[in-house]
Amino acid sequence: MRKKTKEIISIKETDVTIEREEMLEGTLEVNELIPRGVRQGDNMEWIVNMKDQFSQTMDPILRMYNAAMNETTARMEIIKDEFHFRKQRCPIHHIDTRLKSADSILGKLQKKDLDLTLSSACNNIYDIAGVRVVCPYVKDIYLVRERIMAQDDISIMEEKDYVQSPKRNGYRSLHLVIRIPVYFMGKKQMVPVELQIRTLAMDLWASLEHDLKYKSLHQECEIDFTAKLYECSRLIYQAEDEMEKINDLLED
Repeated sequence: MRKKTKEIISIKETDVTIEREEMLEGTLEVNELIPRGVRQGDNMEWIVNMKDQFSQTMDPILRMYNAAMNETTARMEIIKDEFHFRKQRCPIHHIDTRLKSADSILGKLQKKDLDLTLSSACNNIYDIAGVRVVCPYVKDIYLVRERIMAQDDISIMEEKDYVQSPKRNGYRSLHLVIRIPVYFMGKKQMVPVELQIRTLAMDLWASLEHDLKYKSLHQECEIDFTAKLYECSRLIYQAEDEMEKINDLLED
């Protein structure tokens, strides 16, 4: 009986160890990136207000995310090169990138009612680094996703498919939050990057919608354009679908 009890305890301890290792692997450690001379730790409010210390404190954090953004872009460029090498139609038209500012990160923490610290930002805000992949056709979106998932050192944390289920205003895109390995300051970190994959038509609609939204906010317009925007999205999608069918006939 004693021997059996010992075995059970051993198994439980092993399970706890594995669970803890998985938890630590998915958590970003930012304290080592904060310079020793910064006395206020990783408090975001203090960092933003103290401009003299801003660059010294934020640079290594944002550089780590910039490295993750560049690594993600490099993976996309490799996919493009493969299709060019095979002399096949490339599923990627172009790639855009965006890195959030410290003010924007702080604003998002406040909006989500989270702790205003760098550690909280890095482990709760997943779109600090963003990469947008623009494809010719809808089928290319899922082909790019398939190529990403085939890379065993990349994991997908979140997925929202606004292509199959558009937002109320007609917005369509595939959103993925991936973790990609980055070797920075002598340490491996699995850094989250938001990856948006959409077609040229979806990108056109999103750009125009953003411009209209910006104007309506600054002109204090009280008209709700949601229904009209959704109809515009539907018409664009219809035209896009017909052009994709023409392309399929030519490729066959």
